[in-house]
Formats: sequence, structure tokens, C-alpha cells
Amino acid sequence: MGFPNDEGATEFLRAFRAAVYPERWQVLKPASTPLPPVLLDTGGSGDERCARRQRVLDSLERALRTGDGRAVAFSRPQQLPADRPGEELLTLRVGRDLRTQPPRHVGELRLRDFEFVARMVTHAIRLARLPREGDGALTDAELNDRLQGRELRDALYAERVAEAKGPAHHLAKLVPAPDGGNLVLAYLSRLLSHPLFYSLPRKLWDRRWGHRLLRSRRYGWYRAWLHLAHPARSVFDQVGDVIVAQGLALRGPAHERQNALLELEKLLLRALLSDLHRSHPARLAGPWKRRRRTRRVVLLELPAADTPQGHDAARFLQAYRSAYRAPGSASLFVVGAGEPEGHPEAAGQTWHRQDVESLAVVGQHLTDPPAEHGDVEAAPWILGRRFADPAFAGEGLPVARLRPPAPMWGPRLEATAIGVVLAALIGTGVSLSPLGGSDEDTYARCLDGSAVSRSAGKPEEILDLHVTRNALRDDDPAAAYRKVLAQIEKNNRRAVDDEKKTAAAPIEEQYVVRTVVYVAPSPTEGAYKALSELRGIWLAQSRFNTEAHRDSSRSRVELRVDVRDAGPHFERAEKVADGIVREVERTRAARDHSTVVGVIGFAESRHETRTAARVLSEHQVPAISTTASADAMEKAGPYYRPMAPNDDRESTLAVQLAHEGPVIESDGAGDGAGDGPGRCESATQAVVVSTEADLYSNEIGAEFVRKFDALEPGGAKMLRYSGDSGDPAEIAQQICGYVTANPRTVVYWSSRVNSFSSFLSSYTRTECTGRTLTVIGGNDITNAELNGDFKYNVSELRLYHTAHVLPAGHELANNVARRYVRNYAYYAGADDKWRNDGHGPMAHDAYLVMSAAADDANASNRQDVTPAALKSKLDNRIALQGTSGALRYPQSNPGSKPPRDKAIVIEMATEGEPRLVAYCGAFGLGKELRRTTWGPDDSLDCPADSR
Repeated sequence: MGFPNDEGATEFLRAFRAAVYPERWQVLKPASTPLPPVLLDTGGSGDERCARRQRVLDSLERALRTGDGRAVAFSRPQQLPADRPGEELLTLRVGRDLRTQPPRHVGELRLRDFEFVARMVTHAIRLARLPREGDGALTDAELNDRLQGRELRDALYAERVAEAKGPAHHLAKLVPAPDGGNLVLAYLSRLLSHPLFYSLPRKLWDRRWGHRLLRSRRYGWYRAWLHLAHPARSVFDQVGDVIVAQGLALRGPAHERQNALLELEKLLLRALLSDLHRSHPARLAGPWKRRRRTRRVVLLELPAADTPQGHDAARFLQAYRSAYRAPGSASLFVVGAGEPEGHPEAAGQTWHRQDVESLAVVGQHLTDPPAEHGDVEAAPWILGRRFADPAFAGEGLPVARLRPPAPMWGPRLEATAIGVVLAALIGTGVSLSPLGGSDEDTYARCLDGSAVSRSAGKPEEILDLHVTRNALRDDDPAAAYRKVLAQIEKNNRRAVDDEKKTAAAPIEEQYVVRTVVYVAPSPTEGAYKALSELRGIWLAQSRFNTEAHRDSSRSRVELRVDVRDAGPHFERAEKVADGIVREVERTRAARDHSTVVGVIGFAESRHETRTAARVLSEHQVPAISTTASADAMEKAGPYYRPMAPNDDRESTLAVQLAHEGPVIESDGAGDGAGDGPGRCESATQAVVVSTEADLYSNEIGAEFVRKFDALEPGGAKMLRYSGDSGDPAEIAQQICGYVTANPRTVVYWSSRVNSFSSFLSSYTRTECTGRTLTVIGGNDITNAELNGDFKYNVSELRLYHTAHVLPAGHELANNVARRYVRNYAYYAGADDKWRNDGHGPMAHDAYLVMSAAADDANASNRQDVTPAALKSKLDNRIALQGTSGALRYPQSNPGSKPPRDKAIVIEMATEGEPRLVAYCGAFGLGKELRRTTWGPDDSLDCPADSR
């Protein structure tokens, strides 16, 4: 029988296979976010429910097997009958199952920590089950003595010696028996051999395990788990404290036994995850790790939660919940089938339980796990889905077997071959240094960056949105802008309809709808900026409102978006802010869709936007800016939150690029296009062009001058220029003079992009025409270049510019960023020229943070979603996975700082796609998505926040 043919079953099976064998092995690394458990309700009753449960799990198991073995490591811990139903530790079975029948040529999965702890736990259970009186009795006092310290160590070592055939087994034979033969010689022999062959091996064994579990900075999981302050004691004393307490509790009444079994289950699971953490895959690690590119799967049967077998399953789920996000958990995938009702509740922990209406939605959450609102340590998601009864009629869907690529030979043979080759190379004196070693008399290769694969995945729609493909596409930016506005209004009407439909229902069944205001740049000033932001907001609103619409618990909040044009250069920003304040006061008591709870927008750092943000903060209206980055904006007040990395970090990275990077093309070098890669050197002089009246331009220009002068005293020159009033020919001539006097001169352009376009036209008419000029600019240049606002000859201009996001398709992009790119491609087109513009993702993330705060406020106090409530939640520590990288706001976020170590990117413009030069910061919540170095051979430290 195949997998039940329920709605969305095909998509679920496809996602299941992709979750087990992910496209990117980096998602299995220890710091990655684990997949949510999936609990499938098979329906039915009695024997029929049992048969359905077996059918679902059998189908999934077939996908994990090959004809003669296993394609991946998996476990069905309840497949064999339990010896003691209700008191079975399923983790013992999971660990042993994961070791049996390893996939071909993958190598044995070594679970040393798990086996050590499992031996300790089974020893404790065996002793605890001995009677207190009669034959073979063991009193509580004797049990206490035998489950800690030297007694426990010697008993476990004896078991190890009896089972093993290694050095421990042979050393034990060297300790003579105390009886037989000449007693004097036997005593002397034992006196000499006992310390060497008895005491010393046991002490070394104790010390080895103490280091692994307690003192190792990298893998001391037991100390980290229980926050032990003094790990100097013997490991058998430290772990024995837990073991003896639970061993005695196993002799108590039923509820005490269940609690003791739960604590032992947690201990076992932590040990198992520690071993999985050690075996995580890596690109260049040993042959064993490199072969482990699949998740380990636990197929869990879910009997009724109030049955003995149900107690075992619930206990495992509770232990799994307690270890969620522990190192190693990202490589484990739990799927249960049967009667899940009561299991998360019986586990005694809070999960974000989501019962979805289609298996396709479950599949989507496996591909892109739900965003974890609030703190990163918050409760994880658990996905539920009930099969329709007709799904079990017929033969069902055939399940294709998973076939990860099988290596040609095993890891041992590969390791041996590598050793032989290395020995041969060393023996023959072959140099392993890079080809073409560096020559001090030549310049370094130009820092031109690297091309990025544009394969960002197949365009993907948002489920249940019902918007046609390419609905936002239009070559005319103004028309495209109107299309997005229309779609936002459609989302707004749907949210209001939801609110009206449940207005008469009890409060816990009502939809909660509120309004956020988007303060937009004028679409007539630079349509690409307004359009990109509006598309990002629409994608966020569509996804999160759809999820809130489907949420049966009604804990999520749907947000209306009120778009308000702040005019050219945000000249009406203060007036718009005053209007928002009046709207907030007018709707504060309504507690419905008209209530304004926050503001997003402010794409530029200007005096006008800072004043507007200050007005909002003074009237206690939370505001999150999109791409405003000036440090001065952070002084707008405690209700203001920036999204972009600030000017301090951006200028630091730009100075590093200019002073340390080979960016100035030397005389006679190739042009990088036809004559092969050029030769370059770093800058010893910088000309900074800024606009004094512009908040962003003046601030970041001054920062660059200060930092460059610290490295090259007197090397930074400041030129004041505004495209609205200055003479571009005069600026072009001045820069030409500086470059002629010192060819190692870089231009840092902090003025707005309209002035840059006019400068370029004038520079080509100076005597410097034909000489390559290196320019470093800000994010405005990124947008203008994508829009095709200016043309230039790449042989005469080396143009570097900052960006807020990685190019679409980059391997370091997190799952939320990849999903955003796929959704964007579906609705706006995969070849849309603004797909790599950072304004859209930044606006998306500003909405995401506001939405998360609204959800948390509603979860704390139903329907009390107000500006004050959102401010309270925004003051909490926030950790979200955003499209532009990790969104980490510290507790209280003093000074309204941007997310900690916000991702920042520098690209090089080319005639085709931009090339990636530097990328720093946190591109996701996981450690594997964090970049702390950049440059040639990663020799330069990325600028990081000091807080």
C-alpha cells in the first residue's frame, strides 16, 4: 500500500525527501535551525487507526531504504514490542537503530557519548529494579552507593572489559587472581600490577570521559547543559548525581517513575545529539564527515497519549522539545503518525502548534521553516495535519526511494589513499605552495570580486494567496507601482473581512487586525526605490496575513498597510508624521482594524526623516526605518528602530576596501576584460565627495575622512558638491588633478546618485579621460545601476558600491532570503532588474519585525495590540531570520541601534551582473551564516558592533 492520497500528498512527499537529503548540506551544521516535528493524524479508531498509522510510516520508511539496505540512517523505535510499555526509553532504541546498517560506503556512525551514557542509564535501571528485600535484594542506601563515584566507575569499566576485546580486555588479564599458587608471590605480584593494570586504566578512562563531557570547551555538552560551575570532579560523581536521584525515584510511585524516566530520556537524547554534533558534515573534513549529507530520521508511532505506549512517545517528544536547538538537533528529523492529539500537551511544554489544512502546507514549512517570532529561544513550531478518511481508500501514492549519491569506496579506503598520496608528495619534495608565488616587485591581482550563480530556485507562489503569476510585472515603473498598491489594498480588504466575520464570536475566536503606516519615498522621484520597497512590503504582508488567516488559534495578527507618500526628498515627512500622530490618537481606543500600531519606511537619512522619526517617538509611536543608515537617525528617540547597518560600519568597510584592497589599477595593466586580469594596488589617497546639507552624505563622508586619515595621515581630501547646485565640471577637474598628482587615489562618493551621474559625464571630458578611475559609493549607486540610470566604460571606471543583500542565488543566503527570491520571481519575474535591489528585502524585514511584535503582544494579552504593547515587545531581545540577514535586537536596544552585526555587502559594477567583493556580518541566525573576515585569503576582519 502506498502513501495515503490526501490533498497535497505529492508536495509533502517531495518536501520530505528534500528535508532528508537537503540541497545545501550547510543546513545540517550544528548552528542551523532544526526542522519542526511533523505529527500526522491518521484518523480512524481502534485497529483501523493502528493500520493507518503503520501504512503511513511504512510508506515513509520505504523512501529511506534501498533494495538491500538503507539509503539514510533512520529509526522506528516502536517497531519491536516494548518490554515494559509505559517505561520504555525510546532514545535507547533510536541511538542503536542509527548505528545499524549504515548506508553503503558512508561508514559507521560512532556514538561514543551516547553509548557511554546508555551504559550508565541501563546499569542504573537494572539496579533500581532489584527488590529491596529477599534474594538479590538491594537497599536504597546500597543503591545510592553503587550509582556514583568509584563504585559506578568500576562497575561500568568491568562491563566494558567483559564486552570488549581491545586493550582494556588484555590489561585486565594482567592483574593476577588473589587465590591459588604461592600466596606470597601472588600478593607481591598483585601489589605491583594492581596500580599499573587495574587502577591506572580506570583513572585514565575516568579522566578521558571527564574531558569529553565536562572540560572540553568545544564539546563539553554535559557541563554546558546543566551549567556546572566546578567541572573538576570526576565525571562519575557529576553524572552520578543525576543517575542516583533518578535511580531512587524509579523505586517510587508511578508519577515519580515517569518523572525519573523523563530525566533519563533527556540525558540520553543530549548525549545522542552531542555525537551527531561531532559528526556534522563539512566540505573539507575527513572522509567520514564529508559523506554525511542527510538528516537522520525518527519515524514515531503516536498511540493515544493516555496509553502506556503513548506515555513512551510523549516522553520522547518532551525530551526532544527540551533539547530543541541543542548542537546536533539540526541533523534530526522527527515525523510521527497516529493520534497526536494530546501529545504536545502531554509533553508539558509550549509548542507553536499549527494544524494546517493541506499536506502541501506542511511540505512548504519543511522547505522554508516558519519564521520564529520573538526570541530565538522561544518555543519551536510543531506541525499537525489530519488525513481525510477517503485518503486511505485505494492503493495510495507510490513513494520513490531516496538515492543520495553513493561514493565509489568507503571512508577507510579513501583515508588510506589520501595518506599514501601525501606521503608520496612529501617524499618526492613536491611543493604544495600556490602556483605563481607572490613577487614583491609586482602588484596584487585586482580585487574584482566573484561572480555569483543566479540559480535561485524555481519561482514559487505563496500558498492560498490566489494571485496570478507575473501579477506585479510591468516595464513601466509607475504602472508597476500602481499594481502593487492595488494588491496591498486587496490584502487590506481581506483582513477587514476576516475581522468582520468573527466580530460576534468569543474573543479567543476573533481575528485580530491592526494598521501599520508605510512612509514611502515619492514614486515620481526615483520609482525604483519606492517600487522595490512596496514589493517587499507586499510579499511580507501577503505571507504573514495568509498565515494569520489560517491560524486556528487566532494568536496571529493581520496587518493593514496604509501607504503615505512623503514627497520628493521626503520633504513632507514631518507633515506625514503629524498626520500619523493624529490618526493614532483618534483610533487608540477602537481596538480594531483602524488602530494604527506602528510605522515603517524612511528609506533615506535626511534632516526631514530624522525630524519625522522624532515626532513619532515623542508621541510614542513605534517606527522601523528601512534603509536609513545615518548614526544621527538613532538619536530620533526610543521608539525608533533602524533596519540598515549604520554609517560607522559601512564607512569602516569602505576604508578597509580602499586602503587594504588592491583596487587602484596600475599603469599598463590589462583592462580586466580583454587583456586578462589586471594588476592593482591599494589607495594612499582618498578624495571624498559629500553634500554638507545632506544628513547621510555629510556624516558618512566625515567618517570616511576620519578613518582614512588615521591610516594615511593627511591622505583624505574633502570636496563639497551637490548635484542640485554645484558645478560638475569643476568637481571633475579637481578630482582629475588629485589623480594626476597621485595615481593611487580613490574617490569615495557619499553624495546622492543624481550628482554622481552628472559628475561622470563631466569627468570623461577632462584630460584624465582614458585613465581608469576607482570609485567607492553607497547603496544609492546600486539602485541607479540596476535601473540603468547611467552608462560608463568599464575600462575607465572601477566602481564599487555597498548593498544591503547578497545577490540572488548566493550560497550564504538563509532560507527566508531564498524563499523571498523565489516568491519575487513568481510575481515580478525571474529576470526583473530590481530583483537584487536591497530596498525590497529591507522593507520586508521592517514589516516582519513589526508583525512579530504584534503577534507577541496579542499572545500576551488577546486584542491588546496597541502602540504601547508593540513598543514593549520591541524592547525585548529579538532574534529573527530576515531576508536581509539576521535581525538581532538586544534587550532594550539602547540608543535605537540597528540589528547587531547587520549584514553589509560591497559589489563591483560590471557591464553584466555585479560581482561580489566583500560581505560581512550575520546573514542568518546560524553561526555558519556569519562572516567575520573578508578580502584576499580572508585576511581582513569584518567591522562588528561593539555592543
